Amino acid sequence: MKKVLSLLTAVLLFVSMFSFVGASAEAINYLPATEEDFDSIVAGTYTPSIRDTVGFPALAVWAGVPGYPSDDEFWASGTLSFDTENFKYGTKSIKVVSSKQATCITVPLLVPASYFEAGKTYTFQAYIKTNKVMATETGAGLLVGATDEDHGAYDEFIAVYDSMSGTKDWTLMALPFVAPAHKTAEGKDVILKFEMQCWTCINGTTWFDGLAVVEGDSPVIDYNSLVSVNGGSTDTPAEPTPAPVAPTLNGEPSAWAKEEILKALEADLVPEHVNSNYTTDITRSDFCDLIIKMIEKKSGKAIADVIAGYADAKADVSFPDTDSANVIAAAKLGIVNGRSSGAFDPSANITRQEAAKMLALAAKVLGADITASEVAFADADDIYAWAKEFIYYVNTIGVMNGTSTTTPPNFSPLRTYTREQSILTVYRLFNAL
Repeated sequence: MKKVLSLLTAVLLFVSMFSFVGASAEAINYLPATEEDFDSIVAGTYTPSIRDTVGFPALAVWAGVPGYPSDDEFWASGTLSFDTENFKYGTKSIKVVSSKQATCITVPLLVPASYFEAGKTYTFQAYIKTNKVMATETGAGLLVGATDEDHGAYDEFIAVYDSMSGTKDWTLMALPFVAPAHKTAEGKDVILKFEMQCWTCINGTTWFDGLAVVEGDSPVIDYNSLVSVNGGSTDTPAEPTPAPVAPTLNGEPSAWAKEEILKALEADLVPEHVNSNYTTDITRSDFCDLIIKMIEKKSGKAIADVIAGYADAKADVSFPDTDSANVIAAAKLGIVNGRSSGAFDPSANITRQEAAKMLALAAKVLGADITASEVAFADADDIYAWAKEFIYYVNTIGVMNGTSTTTPPNFSPLRTYTREQSILTVYRLFNAL
């Protein structure tokens, strides 16, 4: 049935007139439509706006595509029109009259998934009214699905409606769903399909009105509280501001690190030039880039403002072998130091105990008390005295763990530190503070 439903998606359509939408409130309507949109869709002259750049062919076009059903008995049989006498909001509703078994009139709006925050819950809602609807399978209802930018093999249902049949007055139907990732595993853009359907209705009449997608897992009952992305205007809708698209993996990290690296990318904690070659050792300079980006994200301030407000910040710092702003900032904050020669040695690798020190001192800059009780390690004799307090702290708060399953475990203080270890421990510190 999943395949049939996706193949039968037929009429590109915004539903409802949002002239009733209020101008201020916290609830956000992600799918505003205008009277002009509404009229041109049913007339067959609708051109997708900048809000849904994907587009979708009409029924007549689908019927001529090789491999798709062309039998009139199989395709939608009925009428799609306005009804200016039966409506919930505005001045009209969409009226669907079904007259043949296996009728499928699908009303989808295609929206790039990047308009929504991946992993966040939203609710797709609409008002539905039915009159003598007889259904062999599901009747009238809502569906949220996803496809890729090419409408290719990636095609899945995210949430499916509870259908209506018989004769019922305007009923608010709400369908919570969790927004998917913005890209497929193959790197293609994911497209969300918000659909209102009359599926396998033998006959009967269905009206649709009041389409909206709102934040949270509950519908908005008072439509006057909705704020459309174009301010409730009936002018041509403005382009909504897309949600930030999380960077994709540039290569394959170790299996144990992948999940946290993806979360770090979604949190925008990873500089682009560090987002690759995950299993290679990180350099001193790149680790500074990670640390400074995390401090800015966590504090909500530019690093210059962080330095200005940090009592222990050093006034003037310079190195003969690097002019990296992030290295200089980390040095001013006391997170890193130069070598005994006065150089910074930006391309050198760091050890696990050096990473522990920099992570702990970054936490201190952000206001954390980094004192911690002693932690037992099997290789404690290998840990330098200056590193112990920092290792105890990052281990205690779950940022850096041991390197063995023995009791007590090893810490391996002199082992070099990889990019993937750096990314996920910076992400852990970000969440721990």
